Amino acid sequence: MPKTVSASEAKNKLGAVLSWVRDNQDEVIIESHGEPAVVVMSFAEYEKMKTLKEQERRKQALQKLRALREQVRANKSNRDITSEEQALQIADEFSRAAMDDLVDKGKVRFEAE
Repeated sequence: MPKTVSASEAKNKLGAVLSWVRDNQDEVIIESHGEPAVVVMSFAEYEKMKTLKEQERRKQALQKLRALREQVRANKSNRDITSEEQALQIADEFSRAAMDDLVDKGKVRFEAE
């Protein structure tokens, strides 16, 4: 169970707070004026949380792309599309444009692997 301390206590006893986090593998909630302000957690937990956040962001981007593909497929003005291949090509172009837009807005970023 997380421990809660005031900001002044955390300031005066930072070493003890860090030791408690490491020893208990749990978080410390630091309050300011009686309200939770920040959390101190182990680096390993931070990395897990960061990974989960990135997975969720990618999942949402994929959902948006799939919805866009369905919009393209359902668009009645696309009557001149005569094959599934043409529809997929158009959806791919829209998807790439949408991804580029998300990257430009900073909502998606790609890391070199």
